[in-house]
Amino acid sequence: MQNYPKHYCGVFGIFGHPNAAELTYYGLYALQHRGQESAGIVTSDGKQFREHKGMGLVPHIFNGPILHDLVGHMAVGHTRYSTTGSSNLRNAQPLTGNCLRGQIAVAHNGNLTNAAVLRDELESKGVMFQTTVDSEVILSLLAQPSQNGQENNLVHTIHRIEGAYSLVIMTEKELIGVRDPHGFRPLCLGRVDDAWVLASESCALDLIHARFIREVEPGEIVVINREGVSSIKPFPEHTRRAFCMFEYVYFARPDSTIGGRSV
Repeated sequence: MQNYPKHYCGVFGIFGHPNAAELTYYGLYALQHRGQESAGIVTSDGKQFREHKGMGLVPHIFNGPILHDLVGHMAVGHTRYSTTGSSNLRNAQPLTGNCLRGQIAVAHNGNLTNAAVLRDELESKGVMFQTTVDSEVILSLLAQPSQNGQENNLVHTIHRIEGAYSLVIMTEKELIGVRDPHGFRPLCLGRVDDAWVLASESCALDLIHARFIREVEPGEIVVINREGVSSIKPFPEHTRRAFCMFEYVYFARPDSTIGGRSV
C-alpha cells in the first residue's frame, strides 16, 4: 500500500554562502510552522553532499556540532508536515540520490496527483523506491536517461508530474526552484550578501536578513549557479492560476507576504 505524505511543508535553499548550513537552519526555524514532524538539511561544496535529518523540531535536530559538519557553500532544507502516510525518518526530506548526472537532493512542498501512476511505471522499469513519499517519484524521474537527446532532464520531469508543488532541487553545481503551473504553493527568491535564497515564505528571508527579490512565478523554473540566476518557463502563459486560499487563512505565517499581500 502506498501512502503519500503531502500538502504543507517548508522548503529552503541557498547558493553561494560560506555559512550555507547555518542560514538554512535559521530559514527552517522560520518555517517551522509549516512542519513539525521532521526536518533535514543537505549541503554541498560542489563535490560532496553532506546531510543530516531527524524527527522532531528544528532546534532539537540540529544541536551541538552538527551544523559545523555540514560543510558547503550551498544547501537545501525541508520541514515536514503530513496529513497521510507514515511519520518516520525514512520519509524525512530532502531526499538524495546518485545518478549519471551526479548527486541530486530534492525538497518538496505539496502533493502529486499522478504519483501512483508514475511510481507504477517506474517500478515496471526496475526502479526501486526507498520511501512512501511522492517526492521520490520526482527524484527518480530526474535520474532517468535524458529524453530527445537533451542533457537536462528537468523540463521533461516537470511536464510529467501533476499536482500542487514547490520544489527546491540541488545538484553539484546548481540550486533550482520550481513552482507548479497553477501556483498552488508559494515560493520566493531572495538575496543575502552575494548569495541567492529560495524559500517557501518571505518570513524565512527576514530571519536571515535577506532581501526579498520576487516570487517565483507559477510554472517557472529558476536556475541559480555561479553565472547568476536564469529563468525557464516551460508552460503556456495562459495556464489558469489557482493559489491555495488556505495559505492565507490557515498555514502561512502572519508576517509573510504572499502574492504581494501581507498574510
